[in-house]
Amino acid sequence: MNYFLIKLAFDAPVHFGLPDGGQTLAASQEFLHADSLFSALCHTALQLQGEAGIKRLCQWAEDGELLLSDMLPWQGEDCFLPKPFFMAEGRKDSPASQRKAVKKLKWIAVKDFPAFSKALHGGDLPESCGQQPGFGAAGERTRAAIHDGENTVPYQVGIFSFNEDSGLYFICAVNTEEQEKFLMSLIQVLGIGGIGGKVSSGCGKYHVEDSVLLNEYFDRQTQWLYEALTEKRSYSLLLNASLPGDGELDKAMEGASFQLVRRGGYVSSESHSSRPLKKETQYFFRPGSVFVNRYEGELYRVSRGGSHPVYRYGKALFLGVEL
Repeated sequence: MNYFLIKLAFDAPVHFGLPDGGQTLAASQEFLHADSLFSALCHTALQLQGEAGIKRLCQWAEDGELLLSDMLPWQGEDCFLPKPFFMAEGRKDSPASQRKAVKKLKWIAVKDFPAFSKALHGGDLPESCGQQPGFGAAGERTRAAIHDGENTVPYQVGIFSFNEDSGLYFICAVNTEEQEKFLMSLIQVLGIGGIGGKVSSGCGKYHVEDSVLLNEYFDRQTQWLYEALTEKRSYSLLLNASLPGDGELDKAMEGASFQLVRRGGYVSSESHSSRPLKKETQYFFRPGSVFVNRYEGELYRVSRGGSHPVYRYGKALFLGVEL
């Protein structure tokens, strides 16, 4: 497959709702899961090519010919990976200060990952891991809800504003030039309207900062990523929220270190129903989960009634790592 690293720079704050079903409107994450990215691409495909566009995208995903990572942070020249949920045997012998530092980490720069792996077994933690970078700042915007015959009701919307030298990237994999061109056109158009929540208020607009074919790597970071994507090693680091398909779960659980994330929400399609309908709730493995046995995952049908099917992207993208 051809693997691409797509760096996005945001021209406006983003609103990425929290996955726990709680105060999702008043707060925002600094990253976005792959199923939300896939859903946004499907809406864009519908705008450009109608139902035929969505069918193409879903068929490629179902056949494993389209793979997507979560949208993860970058800063400057560095791309960051989720910290592995992994407890190494030698970790208990590390100094207490280092164990605390590792516990606080959320993201690991690609360039630091090999040294970080050694630190899990008692080696020195890379100095650059001691200070987690700030990719931007969280904030709030006040909006007003206007109901017929009633007073205006103010409410708060959580936003995240990226710094000028930061943004989000994702890795995608396709098989053919046709798939590459179609996907890239969707990514470009999606940036005009915005991704995430509250796009009608101007949130989520971006432009493509860079697009790199990892198969033709040119530095240590792109070489490490390509080799980790294409080589199977002792462990596999999950890069996106995903869920094993039928018959895959038991094997995937063997020797795995993981956390779960709730995936729910409402169907955002005017043609689906005259009123908002909830999608089926599922619990996916969180990115950063570590597996001995890989799984493929599925494209799940999650609609509850409605005039057309609704899908949730649950395919898995892994990096081969040594931990």
